[in-house]
Amino acid sequence: MEKLKDSLEKLHNELKNAEELDNDSRTALKELMNDIQMILNKSEEKIGKEHHNILERLKESSQKFELTHPELAGAINIVISSLSNLGI
Repeated sequence: MEKLKDSLEKLHNELKNAEELDNDSRTALKELMNDIQMILNKSEEKIGKEHHNILERLKESSQKFELTHPELAGAINIVISSLSNLGI
C-alpha cells in the first residue's frame, strides 16, 4: 500500500509539472487520482467493478501521454502496476 501512495504522489508531482497539458486532460487525471483515493479508503470487500473502470481510464491516459508527456505516462504506469500488485 505504501508503494501505491508513493506512486500517487509521483503522479501528482508530474501532473503539477506537466507543461502544455490541456485543461481537459489535467481534470481527467485529477478525477482519476480522486477515484483511486476513494478506492483506497474502502475496505476490500466493498471494492467492485469500479476498479476495472479506473484501470482502463489509467491505461488510456498513459497511452494518450506516451509521446507528448513521457514522464507523466511513466508515473501513470507505475500507479497501474501498484494497483495491480494490490489486486485492484
